[in-house]
Amino acid sequence: MAQLELFPPSALLDDFDYTVRKSKRAKHVSIKIAVDGSVEVVVPPSYNCKKLPGLIAKRRDWIIKNRIRLLKEHQDTATDWQMSKPDKLELRWQAPLTQTNPSETWQVTYEADNGPTLCIPLPGHGLKVRGSINHLPTCNQVLCQWLGHKAHRELVPWLRQLSFDLDLPFKRPSVRGQKTRWASCSSSKNISLNYKLLFLPKEVVHYVLVHELCHTIHMNHSNAFWQLVSEKMPGFQPYRKVLKNGWKYVPRWVEN
Repeated sequence: MAQLELFPPSALLDDFDYTVRKSKRAKHVSIKIAVDGSVEVVVPPSYNCKKLPGLIAKRRDWIIKNRIRLLKEHQDTATDWQMSKPDKLELRWQAPLTQTNPSETWQVTYEADNGPTLCIPLPGHGLKVRGSINHLPTCNQVLCQWLGHKAHRELVPWLRQLSFDLDLPFKRPSVRGQKTRWASCSSSKNISLNYKLLFLPKEVVHYVLVHELCHTIHMNHSNAFWQLVSEKMPGFQPYRKVLKNGWKYVPRWVEN
């Protein structure tokens, strides 16, 4: 599976656990740091996992160094990242990269109720979370569910239009809240988008969609793949650079 990875901030830990995932598409060992600070090691199916402790020990300084860098970048972001229960959602997926204001702002209100916790859309870009509003994980969960529905309604038609315009057909779309991927394309040409793309600027989202559509032809990041991306989206390189720090646009509560 070809995928675009998201390397978000995580707390600096001197000691950390890691999980191991075997991937048929992996040609070598790779280390991924997720939003919650967890470390995932992806290995080829035939890899001898008994070698991993030694490999992690060798890469320990690299992992800690990058956590320090990411932590510093995180501390430089806006204070509203610290919010556990947001009062607004600022979406940028329709805003140009040069525009400082979000393209959509959804005001969030909360109403205690004994029934199930729901996120209810209101007229005029409003959202009401009703239910167990003192349980923050549940509030965040229903807001993320709304983000998933919105991303499917907004981003999937965009993906279909680009697929037609660029003559790069795919099979089935889906929307999820992946921890380490902005999007992915399977060998069956199924494309999965991350609803967190709604927080990114328009050109960057466009690049992600084109990137995944190009994986329907090349399931790798070979020179031929990048040549195809350049053909379908000339001048994409600046947006690729922005995407490397794209997690800065995503509020922390989304990852809780």
